[in-house]
Amino acid sequence: MNIILIYRTFYVFFNVIEIILFVYIISSWLPIPNGIKKILLNLINPFLDPIRFLLRRSIFNTSVSDFSPIIGIVILSYLQHVLSELILLQLV
Repeated sequence: MNIILIYRTFYVFFNVIEIILFVYIISSWLPIPNGIKKILLNLINPFLDPIRFLLRRSIFNTSVSDFSPIIGIVILSYLQHVLSELILLQLV
């Protein structure tokens, strides 16, 4: 039973971060008050700063677009898949 609880906790955690990332992406296109953008940045910057640091030294370094939220979603999806497989292996 504890493994199922751990699995659900990780699942909810990753989904919440993905939702915050999607809201951040949408907020970059729409005129949203600065207070809401500041809250989103405070929530998501600890996750996106390492990705931005790596992107500065890659071919995706552009001054026009920020690809870090998209890459963050890909990384989160991969981590969610790997952790779910590891947890489900414990059930077998």
